[in-house]
Amino acid sequence: MLGFSFDPDDPDYVLDLKDEYSATVNVFLHFTVLGVIALVSGRPFLFPSLGPSAYLIATGEQPRAEGPYHVIGGHAIAVAGGMIAYALFGNEVSAYVVFARPDPAFSMEVVYLWASGTVAMILTTTAMLVTKTNHAAACATTLIVALGLMGGLEDGVIIVVAVAILWYFHDKVISPLAHRYGFVPRDARAE
Repeated sequence: MLGFSFDPDDPDYVLDLKDEYSATVNVFLHFTVLGVIALVSGRPFLFPSLGPSAYLIATGEQPRAEGPYHVIGGHAIAVAGGMIAYALFGNEVSAYVVFARPDPAFSMEVVYLWASGTVAMILTTTAMLVTKTNHAAACATTLIVALGLMGGLEDGVIIVVAVAILWYFHDKVISPLAHRYGFVPRDARAE
């Protein structure tokens, strides 16, 4: 095993450089594919909640949270929860605009965003627990939508399609190559 100990008090802890390299290459490939799609389409196929999803998929850190049902289903539920909350409470405001103002304190627009974000999290949490999709990274998606950072049906579809591409590319291309060449990340929790 390539590596060295980071903790002199724990002689069994060794950083496996092959493992970290594997996860890093995985994430690089995920975002390269989605970046090229964003470049060619001019649409937001890159957004913040893809980061935690890509990490979970690339590291294999939570097997239950990396399957298509959890990843794609969780983000689909999050988009729906965010869109419902924003339609009910968002009042067509955006966190970008509101918090860029000189003094947004005590404004009704902050109240709208607060209500929208809170309701989106309630809807998403409840729906993920009921459906057992349980993909925590999707909670960032629901806030992205509920806070008016991305929204509307087209953006909602783009979010779900981007997540599906992320998972599909990993499962059908990256993971088989990693297995073939021996670069399969181990579950960090198994230590």
